Amino acid sequence: MPVPADARLLLHRLGRIPAYLVDEQEDIVAWNTSAAALIIDFAQLPAAERNTVRVAIRLGATICSAPAGAEGEFARQAAADLRATIARYPAHRALGELVNEFAAHSVDFAAGWRSHDVRPRRTLRKLLNHPEFGPLELDRQTLLLPGTALRLVIYTADPDSASATALARLGRAS
Repeated sequence: MPVPADARLLLHRLGRIPAYLVDEQEDIVAWNTSAAALIIDFAQLPAAERNTVRVAIRLGATICSAPAGAEGEFARQAAADLRATIARYPAHRALGELVNEFAAHSVDFAAGWRSHDVRPRRTLRKLLNHPEFGPLELDRQTLLLPGTALRLVIYTADPDSASATALARLGRAS
């Protein structure tokens, strides 16, 4: 999927705010340097592995988890997003294969899929254990880009928190 020039410009303008663009299959199609510094250098991954759920499966609890009480929320949201996409593209074979792959790796994804939920949760609280900056409590916010099938995912921290300070340091370093 081609990424519109204005969407790439937006990623660049976000600068120190970690951000990436995903398509309807949860494939990461573009990112800024802050996102690569926060999560993983997406350019080093094969294109087929640049998928939010595949990255979550690959990294497991080594870098990212959820706060107490929100375990599995990301996997359930990914299931809801993919269910909504399949409703729009029922004959899209690769989507069905993704669902099967994710369900085989995540009990929470499988439960989310079986629930038939398609409601978006645009903000998820995440705990990231960054190798250089330590534990970060961040909000993962997802915004729809009008006129496209793309969503902008950004990571922010509560103002004046230790995570905000670390995120600012990470942004300056990237």
